[in-house]
Amino acid sequence: MSVCAVCGAMVRPVFKAPAPELAPDLDFRPGEPARSTLRRWVAECSGCGSAAPDLSTVSPEDAEVVRADAEYAALRTQAPAFARPFLLWALLCQRRDDPWPAAEALLQAAWAADDAEETEWAAAWRRQAAAIWPPSTEIQPRLCLVDIYRRAGEFHQAAAVAESLAQAKLDESSAAILAFQRRLVGERDVGRQLMSSALRPPASRPHVSYQQPRRTAGSGFWHRFFGGG
Repeated sequence: MSVCAVCGAMVRPVFKAPAPELAPDLDFRPGEPARSTLRRWVAECSGCGSAAPDLSTVSPEDAEVVRADAEYAALRTQAPAFARPFLLWALLCQRRDDPWPAAEALLQAAWAADDAEETEWAAAWRRQAAAIWPPSTEIQPRLCLVDIYRRAGEFHQAAAVAESLAQAKLDESSAAILAFQRRLVGERDVGRQLMSSALRPPASRPHVSYQQPRRTAGSGFWHRFFGGG
């Protein structure tokens, strides 16, 4: 066991998700068996309510937010339980001006809402994630942003990001994914889609075949599931 850095309570150790064996979604949510472990990616202390992937490393600045921030306190009592740890962690990251993990946590809250069949919450948290999604020259985060906007029903914004990506130098897999996304946007499709639907055979495991170095957000889910850093 580990110790919460805010209150000293005993908390579970950092969770390490298993490697995905099935295709990810177009927003890079990993396939099974990693997919089903989502609820364990961010821990929430039962004592003080702090939230983080690793509660033993919460900073003094984060601890002050946990103890005294009114918005954080409101989230603790009002946020849906299935997404609360992700929303709390996102707020902590925003308070210390760390946009990548904040945006990732909001996207993960949307994934939790998908699992709970709470479509309105899922769309709302995707919009919040998109609003703080940091600019990037990397292809994968921009492809992910297209899907975030599409799944939220923000088709104009999805098309705009897709158009900017179309001007970039894309490898074959990225170009195929982008073309598939643009078709979905044109059809006003807001549903979950697998990356394997966009990639032609023999790319039967796109979570493996579609790997490139990811320098952006190296401490987040890009790094954990797809390499880089």
